[in-house]
Amino acid sequence: MEISLTEWKQLVENKLKKKVLIKMIWTEQEKITLFITPNMKINSFIHDEKEGYLFYDIDGKLVNYTIPSILTEKDIVDGKVSLSNQLKINGQTISKDDLKA
Repeated sequence: MEISLTEWKQLVENKLKKKVLIKMIWTEQEKITLFITPNMKINSFIHDEKEGYLFYDIDGKLVNYTIPSILTEKDIVDGKVSLSNQLKINGQTISKDDLKA
């Protein structure tokens, strides 16, 4: 099953009860799409084999708060969000009930 980025954004906003922004960020190896609240300042990232994704602010300091939603290239197929992967919102795996709301 797949949904549009707009539908995913709405799902994230409903789950957080806050407005979110979509931010695309990339390195030479990878591109990811972040769904963040307006006050989050994320400038770069690396993927660590043990730690997973590590995000940094404009000053180069490690971001230590939870990012509402992170979509990797494998999560987006033909411009739509693939729900076949274990996607998370605010660190929690989404459920079938979340999708119905």
